[in-house]
Amino acid sequence: MGYLIRCWSIIILVLAIITTVIVVCVYYTTPSDPSFTIVDFFASALNLSDISSTTTTVNQTLFFDLKLHNKNKAMGAYYDPVQVTFSYVPNIKLTFVVAEFTIPKFDQHSRRSKHVRETVTTRGIVPYNRNVTSSVFIVDVFTKVGFTSPAYRKKGTVHVVANVRVGQNGQKDTKNGIKLFDSGVGDYGHGYGGLRMQIGLLIISTATILMII
Repeated sequence: MGYLIRCWSIIILVLAIITTVIVVCVYYTTPSDPSFTIVDFFASALNLSDISSTTTTVNQTLFFDLKLHNKNKAMGAYYDPVQVTFSYVPNIKLTFVVAEFTIPKFDQHSRRSKHVRETVTTRGIVPYNRNVTSSVFIVDVFTKVGFTSPAYRKKGTVHVVANVRVGQNGQKDTKNGIKLFDSGVGDYGHGYGGLRMQIGLLIISTATILMII
């Protein structure tokens, strides 16, 4: 009887250790996607209170504040150059790429944010209809991101987009940040990698238990 109790105690202890390892691996080694948020956005050409806004080339600019945030608590991230494309949508039938901007590659510690506040000159923006109360821009972000965890050093593609609605003052029409979402394009599949790792740990743990028994 004492032998069986010891065996079961060992099995329970091993299961507890394995469960802890799996939980730690899930919490610390499976990276979360970085988040991208438009904090501020201003299109000078669409500021209809400024009469010169559609005639002065110096006013054909976009100002943006883009926040890039690494949500992971235990691993840093490193980015390839981040390509940001701005498209103007004066109505549902028309879309024009009006500007591009490249953020140089950079590294980012865990739980840190990077704000990119820049002004870019557009190829020209003319209000489609001054009676329309708002216009729409599409902000498209493309890059590759890797993590400091050895299991996720290989960079995965990140492609996210968002619609930014701009009012007649040229400013985005909401005070809240606008989060960019996955476009559905790319191979950013770190979550599947984490799942494969967890399955591998489970197989190893099962084999260990069988050996102990």
